Amino acid sequence: MKKILLLCAALCLLASSAYAVGCDLTVVACPGIAGASNDAGTLDCAGGATLVLLGTFQPAEAIADLVAADAILDITVANANSGSNFWDFQTANSAALNGAPNRPATLCSTYTNAFGVANSGFAAAAAVQSPNRVRIATTSYRPSNLAAALNQKIFAFQLSFDLSTSAEANQGGTSTGCTSPAGIVLEQIIPGSASNAPVTTLSTGTGTVPGGLNSVIVNGAGLPTAATRHTWGQLKNMYR
Repeated sequence: MKKILLLCAALCLLASSAYAVGCDLTVVACPGIAGASNDAGTLDCAGGATLVLLGTFQPAEAIADLVAADAILDITVANANSGSNFWDFQTANSAALNGAPNRPATLCSTYTNAFGVANSGFAAAAAVQSPNRVRIATTSYRPSNLAAALNQKIFAFQLSFDLSTSAEANQGGTSTGCTSPAGIVLEQIIPGSASNAPVTTLSTGTGTVPGGLNSVIVNGAGLPTAATRHTWGQLKNMYR
């Protein structure tokens, strides 16, 4: 009986560890910290605020030479290329798409600030793939190797949308549809190894955000559906 109990305990620990592997998308705070949420509520478009999404991950294996984190996100919103072109970050409203690789000063302190060191960087690009879907690719990178452990909590990126570019903003923006319901899915994060060591593509949430499915909803949208997974090679094509 004692051996059975020990085996059950070991299996529970393994299950818990595996469950923590993955990537998360939140607002306000990082997963596991008070305030973390997958609901951005109703956007203050008229006030010209900024919507900031927080991307985090926990690798499925130890990575001796972590140097990057490459991500794909999808936004589901009606009429992204016409009536709701605020969300067209490829052409109509490219100026609203911004971001940073470093961890926020507060509410993410339990996550390694992997890409917040000197000479680190961040880039993002968007493509309207259909009238109702906008894809965003991001990359965060650092100049030196970081030894990352299995399941280590790592901060990947801040992705921000400038609401002052909207037609509702007091600043005189022109893009329409900022108030449209939109669902944003973090489809995947691929950790980057300097030696190209095999790494696991992270495509599911860690389960640490109540009700979270590695997605954020805005303006009362329903939970979006994850799209087909894509390789980093396909992601890089968005920058060309």
